[in-house]
Amino acid sequence: MQRAHRSLRPARLIGIGLLVVLVVAMVLNTKFLNPEELAAAGPVKFDPKATADELFTKAKAELPDKASEVVEVVPAMQADTKAAAEKYKAVSPAEGAYVFPVKTTATVIDATDANLRLKVAGVPEETPVIVPLTTAINGTVVRDAMGFKFADAPGQTDYQYVGDELKKLMQADIKSEIPDPAALKGKKVTVVGAIGVIGAGTSVPKPKPVNIQPVSIKEAS
Repeated sequence: MQRAHRSLRPARLIGIGLLVVLVVAMVLNTKFLNPEELAAAGPVKFDPKATADELFTKAKAELPDKASEVVEVVPAMQADTKAAAEKYKAVSPAEGAYVFPVKTTATVIDATDANLRLKVAGVPEETPVIVPLTTAINGTVVRDAMGFKFADAPGQTDYQYVGDELKKLMQADIKSEIPDPAALKGKKVTVVGAIGVIGAGTSVPKPKPVNIQPVSIKEAS
């Protein structure tokens, strides 16, 4: 029994040696990350502000080509909202809700720090066409116009934050483009943006104001 015990020692030592070699090899082939590298290697955290920046840049570049004339869209959605949505390729973020990319060159008939009121030839006289400039700006309309969906955000809060961040970008951009809104009264402007229609039935009443959520406002030459 003592001889058999002695004969096991070399095999045990060989096994231990192989294990040591394996551990050393694993250590040499392992990259150890510092906390910053570890954070970068993990899943990318959703950033509403960065997402809004990307969507606004995309809207600036793409909406002018996608947009239809307000003079065509407004009477069409007043007659048959669903048919107008199909014809003018509106986005539908929810049932009964539509977002129309639009543009127009029109005369400013009233101007305040809060909004511009436009006279768009061809739109019914009883339909106010308003371009909000401050608190009434709605970033969710532009968010939806650019095809950003609820499923694209981790949850409801982040989804809403994207709209909130877009609102801030739109307000800052408008302030830069139009430092003195009142000076535009009586002048023509070119507006690119989106009209949101929520809870729409078969048509939109003519007296209901149309709000163009602005991506760009320029004084027309």
